[in-house]
Amino acid sequence: MAVEEGKLRERVLLLRRFLPQLEQPLPNEVKARVYKGVLQLKYYEEPRTLEELARMVTDEQLAQLVRVSPYRSYLSFRGRYYTVEGGELRLEGSWDRVKAAVRSALEQHGKKAYAVLKSLLEAGEAPFSYIAARATEIAGERVYPSRLLAELRDRWELVWEAGDQAERRWTIPEEIRPAVEEALAEYYPQGAPRFSTRQAEEEYVEVLRREEELRRYLQGLLEERLDSVLEFGERFSPAALVEYLVDLFGPVIFFDELLTLSQQYSLSDTEVVTEHGHRALTTGFNLALFGEPGTGKTFATKDFILGNEKLGVLPHGIPGINRYCGGMTPAMFIAIGEAYTGKRFNFIVTEFNDWFKYRGMVEPLKLAMEGGVISYETKVYKVGPYKFDSFFSVNYNTRVYERGYEVTVNDPNFNAIEDRMLCRLHRLTKEKYKELAESQKRLMLGVTTRKMAEKAPLIRDHVTLVYAIQTRHPLARQFKPKRVLLEEKHIEAIERARELIFEHLPPSSVLPFSMRLERRALQLAAALSLTSYFRRDEEVVEIDPEAVKLAARFYVEEAWVRAQEGFPLQEVLRKLYAQVGAPVTPT
Repeated sequence: MAVEEGKLRERVLLLRRFLPQLEQPLPNEVKARVYKGVLQLKYYEEPRTLEELARMVTDEQLAQLVRVSPYRSYLSFRGRYYTVEGGELRLEGSWDRVKAAVRSALEQHGKKAYAVLKSLLEAGEAPFSYIAARATEIAGERVYPSRLLAELRDRWELVWEAGDQAERRWTIPEEIRPAVEEALAEYYPQGAPRFSTRQAEEEYVEVLRREEELRRYLQGLLEERLDSVLEFGERFSPAALVEYLVDLFGPVIFFDELLTLSQQYSLSDTEVVTEHGHRALTTGFNLALFGEPGTGKTFATKDFILGNEKLGVLPHGIPGINRYCGGMTPAMFIAIGEAYTGKRFNFIVTEFNDWFKYRGMVEPLKLAMEGGVISYETKVYKVGPYKFDSFFSVNYNTRVYERGYEVTVNDPNFNAIEDRMLCRLHRLTKEKYKELAESQKRLMLGVTTRKMAEKAPLIRDHVTLVYAIQTRHPLARQFKPKRVLLEEKHIEAIERARELIFEHLPPSSVLPFSMRLERRALQLAAALSLTSYFRRDEEVVEIDPEAVKLAARFYVEEAWVRAQEGFPLQEVLRKLYAQVGAPVTPT
């Protein structure tokens, strides 16, 4: 029976490692024992090379040959097809474990581990002095790999020592080299990046750790829970999400969690196209919850997304990609942001006010929110330039009055930041206070936790799988990404809301909001519609009618806030619902 090329190559490597005597001339006791004792070959049947032997033996005979080896008690083999551990051959590969070891080393040591492994892949076998010099060149900084090589050998079993005592050399076992190379390419497809700050260098290790967290979660989802997630996805929709959130939090405060979870769906930055294929926009948006302290902003942006074990709140957000920035200064963010170049994460900032205590922060943060190129320079150091491709979910305190609000950020240009976010005002009304108190009571009694336990894991799996497919994650290549279909009727729904607002504003009023607000409303409708991702097999996701109604409601309420409550909100909403239909829950 013919043996495929890759398997044949591993057999040769395996025989060479465990029975090197087979390539030595006669008289040869081991060769005689193998050919005559184990394989029972006649003289004229004996193979002339290891490759001939590798072609003719069966897997069962190969296992017998390993047992003959005098080195079986201390040598191992971790190939794609074969594994030898504890002196026994197993007919299974070990490359998944090898790649996991590489990822673990990269998480711990980042670019230095990459540089050392890359130098050994290039050299095949090399002395310490060569590895130190070449790794330094690859990393762009001084690398003295003595301790790292010992860890790669003892902890991760990725390198071996070779040669004699006079000239010690290092090597990556030949059978695992392709696996090591593949794992390195997953993390550094363009080679090891160079950063302008030490903070970005250190943060890149955190980026790798977070990417590995997402990969492990996604792998478990695909291997263990895929059928249940797809079955859940066939029933899930914006209306189902609203029903779940209203049941947890009530018909007033649910909208905050609706926005933060909608933003999780938006992070894939999915294309939104017209029926003619024109790219109208993408789903990705920055989110801000602002208002008085104690109105549930931090719960919605942080606890609900990341989870809070002390409160009994289960995580609903995508694992790995939500970077909590508690205690971080804006200067630190700008310094570490370079490590996220070309990557899509979400930065959760629960005390956004504090970032504007520092001068000159509006312009770089505005560029970050636009996905622009950031460059920042002080007398001490220079950062960038680099392109920022991630998003923000923030909250900040304002002074809320009987009508309108006042930002407590001193920078007069802060409105440029607000204009680049999807914003939601928190006003502590009697109704909201009652729902917050009831929500706190349910949390303390464990009612909310029990209800979350039924659906939170499924929702988290759902949003993670959608994100993985839409961002073309290597583990989700079996699925084809989709685009969201925007039709004229969806734009017209927002236009009707606009006309109703204009109808009720004083004729001389200067509009306190920009066209970006309409764009944010359409982004919200598109992102919410991704909850229906698996309901149909079409190549596009149609914007859900319920998502349009919720987006129109958001648009009216945000315009009302921006206009300092200068028009009758309930009257405008009543007329709007008469035209487009009311959402599934009361306002």
